[in-house]
Order: sequence, then C-alpha cells, then structure tokens
Amino acid sequence: MAPFGQISGLRDFPALILLTMSRHCSSGQRQLSGWSGMECPVFFAIFLFLTKYFHPTTEVEGIQALRSIIFAFLAVFLPQFSLAAINHGVSVLAPVITASSGLPPEAVGLIGGLGGFGAVWFFAANSTILPTLGSLRSLILGCILASLAAVTFALQNGWVGFVAAVLVGFGYAISAPAGSIILAANTPKRIWGTLFSLRMAGVPAGGAFAGLAAAVIVGQYDWRLSLAVLIFPSFLSIIFLKFVSAEINIPERKNPFSFASVFNPKLFLTPFQVLARVPNLATITFVSVGFAAVQGSLFTFFTTYLTDALGFTLSLAGTLYAVVQLSSFLGRIIMGFVADLLGSIKALLAILGICSPFGLLVLTSLNIDEPLWILFFKCSLIGPMIASWNGLFLAEVTRVADMGDVGESTAASTFFTFISYMSAPLIFGFVSFYFSYHLAFAVVGCLAIISFLILIRSMFLTNAKK
Repeated sequence: MAPFGQISGLRDFPALILLTMSRHCSSGQRQLSGWSGMECPVFFAIFLFLTKYFHPTTEVEGIQALRSIIFAFLAVFLPQFSLAAINHGVSVLAPVITASSGLPPEAVGLIGGLGGFGAVWFFAANSTILPTLGSLRSLILGCILASLAAVTFALQNGWVGFVAAVLVGFGYAISAPAGSIILAANTPKRIWGTLFSLRMAGVPAGGAFAGLAAAVIVGQYDWRLSLAVLIFPSFLSIIFLKFVSAEINIPERKNPFSFASVFNPKLFLTPFQVLARVPNLATITFVSVGFAAVQGSLFTFFTTYLTDALGFTLSLAGTLYAVVQLSSFLGRIIMGFVADLLGSIKALLAILGICSPFGLLVLTSLNIDEPLWILFFKCSLIGPMIASWNGLFLAEVTRVADMGDVGESTAASTFFTFISYMSAPLIFGFVSFYFSYHLAFAVVGCLAIISFLILIRSMFLTNAKK
C-alpha cells in the first residue's frame, strides 16, 4: 500500500464518507445492527474531522486511506494499552509480589526503578532493534517479552522478579518509537495531534484496567491469577499485529538483528548523538523533561501526600487517584483535537506548561474537610493540567524528525524523558522529607515553567526567521 502522503485531490471526499455512513445509519441498517440512531451523528463528526485534512483522488483511494488510518491507529493503540496494563499492573501488584517473595516493603521502589532502567535501556539500544526487526515485529517482541516477564513474577523469587521488572520496562518502552513510526507512515500530518494523543490515552486506560483487575482478583482469588488477566490484552494484540501487517505501510528493515549488540554499553551515548544531529530535537526534549518531572512526581506521591500530609484515608486517596487518571485519559483526547484545530502543537504545549504548575496548586488546595464533589472536581482538573501533554510531545518529535528516522528520534528524546520520570520523584522525596511537600511541589513546578519559557523562546525564534 502506498504511503499516506502520496494521496491528494478530490475536495468532496468528506461528503463521500458521510454518504457511506448514512447508508449504514439508515433505518433498515439500524434495525439489523441494533443501533439506536443516536450514534450516527457521533460517527459523522469523527469522520468529518478525520477527512478534513486529506483529499484522495478516487473513492477507492479514499476507502484505502481510511483503512490505512484505522488499522495503523489500532496497530499502535492496542499494544500501547496492553503494555501499559502490564507495566502499571506490576506497580499495582508490587506490594504483594515483594511480600510473597520474602522481600521487604522497600523493595517496591527497587522494582519500579528497575522497570524504569529497562525502559531507558531500550531507548538507548533502539538503533540496534527497530531498524533491524521493523516496527510491527518490535511491537510483537515487546508484547511477548513483557508478558513472559510478568508471568515469572508468579515464581515468587526475588532475583527473578528483579530481572523480570527490567524486561517489563524494556518491552513497554518499545511502544513509543515503534508506534510513532507506524503513525507517521500511515496518517496525515495535520491530524497527528489528535491521533498521537488518542494513542497515548491508551496508557491511563491500561493503568485503569490493571487497577480494576488487581482490585477484583487479589481480594478474592490467588493474586497470580491477575497476571494472566494482565497479559491477555497482549495476546490479543499479537494476533492483531500479525493480521494487520498487510493492511498498512511498514518501513523496510535495514540490517540483520544481532542479540549481542543490545548489550553494547556505547549505546547509551546514542541518544546524545541523535539530539546533536537532529535540528530542534533538543528543544522539545528539554521541554518534556520539565513536564515529566511534574507528572512523575504527581503519580508517585499523590496517594502518599493525601494520606501522610492531609490525613485522607487510603480508600479515598485511591479513589481520587483514579479520578486523576480518568481525567488525564479524557484530557489527552481533548488536547489532541484542540492541537489540530489550533494548527500548532507547540502553542498548546506552551499553554500546558503554565497549566502544569497551576495543577500542583490545585493539588495543594485539597482539604479533607471539603465536600466530596469538590474533591472530585479539583482532581478532575489536575489530570488534564498535568498529564495530557504526552501525545502532543510525541507528535512534535515526529514532526521535528521530518520523516527521517522517526523511531531513532523518538527513542532518543524519550530516553531523557524517562530519566526525568525516574529522577524527579527521587528529588521530590528528598525535598519533601527534609523540608516540606509544598517546597517539593514548588521545585518540580519551576521545571515546568522552565519548559514553558523554552517553548516560548523557540516559537519566537521560529517566527523571527519567517
């Protein structure tokens, strides 16, 4: 199938799509399908948006273009959701994993840190994996690797669990650059904000799935049964990825894969070299570091702050955490649409750079004596303000790569983003322990403001050159 960028022409293609959908939304079809008819306007709106920015030359090309978009998106979203479910599931189950393995409670932090190391390791080794295996095969590898690693936690062996944590992080990280390559090759650039944000909404969705699976199973059954539930979406993703390979455009593999090359320590220099080589990549990378510091600190210390500093019960704190996750899921979707409507991802990221520290202010305004609806409302603001930037960031990295090596640029940039995710909570914990939570929030909030200033400077310099 031809790359998406080669399709152009026919201005009335949106009308063609509406006509096609109207046939399926006719009264006869509704009776056969069981639709109420209320879904049709929603489908009309979605297809109008998706077809607004591209104009294929024939009806056949139009159908092929839509198939390419839909299959490419699902090929990215499903592994993203599945790998996020495993990654978050390990964090959710970490207390029972360590207890059953005879490890102290402090080992929970070690499992989380090793998972982060696994992700950083992949981003460094990306140049030896994605170009040789290809994006689809790499996603399949990620699903298999993370699933097998998750199952080994059932062995209840501490050292095996530590290795498994590294492999879960390694497999999870594959979804970022591999997904960007697929979307860049099969979707129109002007709706990248929407599609990349929709794709990253799979992360909190996977986290919610993991939380529900653990909550339902661990309390009533053997906790190891939840591992089977967590890896089931990955099994389905592997089947779908095998099916979809003939439906989308996939960049060719370059070199044969060498297993030994993954362990070359010099690979950790690669992200620095890529940042120096790709123009403007360093700017968006430094911006992501500030955003990741705030988000990483928020998700790591949210329940601890509410229970330790504010006196909330763990049950209520967990419920409010779920509200933050759900609102970030919706926020990522909305921000993607807004970015494409504005026509500038950078502008929206700059706005979020201001919203991020304000989200921390909303967090510090929570009070145990407030009515429940106010707590829910405030937490529903925190998620979009602090954790809705991820898809926009990946879309901007892909744009900066300019259809060069998208996977390499994404891996290099996300390498530093994950380092921020890992290190910021450590700094936050140190400051909050020796000083106060409010000072810790102020420190990470300043990093988001620095990200905002870097973006504003970049936008000013870009406009000055025009």
